[in-house]
Amino acid sequence: MPQYTVGQSVRYKPVGGPNSKTPESKGTVRDIITSPGEAAQEPRYQVENANTGKRASIKESNILGLI
Repeated sequence: MPQYTVGQSVRYKPVGGPNSKTPESKGTVRDIITSPGEAAQEPRYQVENANTGKRASIKESNILGLI
């Protein structure tokens, strides 16, 4: 079951996992992807970046928490 809901503002690592040296980003959850397959095991979230407005699919493990 997804930990975050649509509309929540989150901190996340866009690539490389939560412990990577990739800079942290901030954005808003716009959709939750839980279709059959791998996404059913670990939900993915479509997050809209607060700075660029671009959307990306982010694994739940790459979301660091709420803002």
